[in-house]
Amino acid sequence: MSAAARVQSGSPPLLVDLIELIPRPSSFFPVLFRRAEYEALPELVFSASAGVFVAYHAARWVALGERLGFATAALIVLLVGAVLGLVALYFAGGLLSWSADALEGEGNTERMYAVFGYSSWLFLPLLAVVVPTELAFYGTAALSAVRPEAPALAVWGIRALELATLAMWAMLVTRGTAVAARLADVKAAEVIALSLIEIGGIALLLLVIVILSFMY
Repeated sequence: MSAAARVQSGSPPLLVDLIELIPRPSSFFPVLFRRAEYEALPELVFSASAGVFVAYHAARWVALGERLGFATAALIVLLVGAVLGLVALYFAGGLLSWSADALEGEGNTERMYAVFGYSSWLFLPLLAVVVPTELAFYGTAALSAVRPEAPALAVWGIRALELATLAMWAMLVTRGTAVAARLADVKAAEVIALSLIEIGGIALLLLVIVILSFMY
């Protein structure tokens, strides 16, 4: 069934399409593109969850819990992480679209938003597993650099789950970019690589501006 027919005939719950997306991204990204035309909230929620995941790990690296206390650090992780996730959604969508155009693909920005947003749904169940598990083992030290001892099996199990999620996310973004831009997977990987180079260039430019602002 085509994406249009699937939507018009009364599509199944979103969760069904998201689960089917993993083994069949080429078939189900068009379905999610159609969903995104009339339902923007899911891709926003999923992108925000990816931002919270990044902020959660960043808080531990900088020992935010030790500096500000657990409650304040947790609130910052939720708010700042969600905002960063939403910024990343629109930033990545724009860059992927521009890069696809540059490499002779179809740079449809709305579809690129959907690629990034719906690929990020994996971080929602990841957070639902990782955060409660780590809180059970570490308590309020979960957002601290120094944590109590935890069973090695649990620690390595969580890390394996995180790495598997990141690998699956990268695969979905690549396949989704290929479908959205009507390119081969290898060409879609080039689109993503070009976007990363652009991000690096923007970051370097901002760094130079900051340094010069302190010099003068």
